[in-house]
Amino acid sequence: MLNQLARTFVKNTIQSLQTKGGCGRPRLLSVDYVLDRITYVLRTGCQWSNMPVTGGSWKTVYYYFSKWSKAHVFEHAHQQLLHFYTKRGLSSHVVVDTSFVKNVYGRDCLGKSPVDRGRRATKVSIAVDAVGTPLQLLFHPGNKNDSRTLPHLLARLSRHTLVKGKMIFADKGYDTSYCDETIRSYGLQNSVSRKRSSPSKEIKRKRIVVEHCFGWLDKFRRIILRYDGLVCHFRSFNFLAACHLVGLKVGHVV
Repeated sequence: MLNQLARTFVKNTIQSLQTKGGCGRPRLLSVDYVLDRITYVLRTGCQWSNMPVTGGSWKTVYYYFSKWSKAHVFEHAHQQLLHFYTKRGLSSHVVVDTSFVKNVYGRDCLGKSPVDRGRRATKVSIAVDAVGTPLQLLFHPGNKNDSRTLPHLLARLSRHTLVKGKMIFADKGYDTSYCDETIRSYGLQNSVSRKRSSPSKEIKRKRIVVEHCFGWLDKFRRIILRYDGLVCHFRSFNFLAACHLVGLKVGHVV
C-alpha cells in the first residue's frame, strides 16, 4: 500500500489535471482503487493482465497509468512532496550516484552496458540527501558516462530544491574537470572522491546512504528490471516508489 501522505499528494496532482464538465460514462474505478492497483503492480512486479481487479478491467487501470505517466503526474507529486519535506530544512550535503537497470522489454532510452557484456540497459541517476531521501531521479541510456549525466541531474535538482552552497559527494567516476566545472557553476562545494586515493571512513559513511536508497527502491519489484517498453512508464513507477519513500521520511521527521 502507498502511505497516506504520498497518496494525498498523488491524488491532489491528479485532480489538478482533471477538467470539469467532461462527457462520457461514469468512472467505474475510483482514483484510490486505481492507485492501489498500480501500487500492487509496482510492489509485486506482476504483469498487468495478472493484476486482480474487482468491478472493472486491468485495461482500465493501465489506461489511467499510461495517461498519468504522459502527464508526469508521479514526478510532479514527488516534487510537491519534496517542497513539503524541505520546509523542515535540507541537509548540508547531497550524494549522487548511478545504477544500471537490465532491460527486458524496453524500446527507448537504452545503451550498451559496460558492466553486462554490452547488453542494452537503462542508467538511473539519483541524488539523495544525508538520510537517503530521493531528491531527484533521471534516466539515461546505459552507455552514457556518469560525468555526462551530472549536469542534467544538477539542473533538475537546483530547479526544485534548495541546494546552493551544499556539499556534493560522489564516487571517483565523477572526478573529472568537466564535473568540477559543472558542480561549481551551480554553487555547490565539490567533495567528489579523487582518483588514485582512498576515501576516508567519514566520506564512505556519508556516501553509503545512496546505496541504502537504491536498496529501498529495489524492494519494489517492478523497477528491479525494466519490463516497461516506454521509459515514461518506467520513470513513473520509480517516482511513485520515491513518493512512498519521501512520505515515510516526512512521517519520521514530524
